[in-house]
Amino acid sequence: MSIEEILKIIENHPEVIIKSIEKKPELLASLILKIFPFDRIVTKEDIKMILNFMEKRFEDINKRFEDINRRFEDLNKRFEDINNRFGDINRRFEEINKRFEELRYYFDKNFEAIDRRFENINRRFEDLRYYIDKRVGLIERIMIGFNIPILLSIITILIKLFIF
Repeated sequence: MSIEEILKIIENHPEVIIKSIEKKPELLASLILKIFPFDRIVTKEDIKMILNFMEKRFEDINKRFEDINRRFEDLNKRFEDINNRFGDINRRFEEINKRFEELRYYFDKNFEAIDRRFENINRRFEDLRYYIDKRVGLIERIMIGFNIPILLSIITILIKLFIF
């Protein structure tokens, strides 16, 4: 039999391979040894080298994470500082608000006093106006009272002059 015939039989009946491996298992081991490229298999040194490489990579990654963590800690400190500054600013605004409230209270009190003073001044002006109106009215009456006889006498004098 030729190799081609044997390959055709194996292709058509693969169970033959299984039966032959069951009868002679060393065939499988020799087949694996022939097929598998042992010259390319990884050695202990290769594994150590890969492990060392991976360990260095993980150390680098850990260093980067530690650096990132430090940066985040710095950012957190900065935010805490900013929060503290805003707290100070808020306290200052509260103090200013208290001062404005005190000033408002002071101005309200003083404006009330000023309003009372203006009301008193207005009453005094009203009293003076009433007093002056009273006096002026008296003076007008006196002037009118004195003027009528004077006017009558001037008219009679003029009449006497022109008629006689």
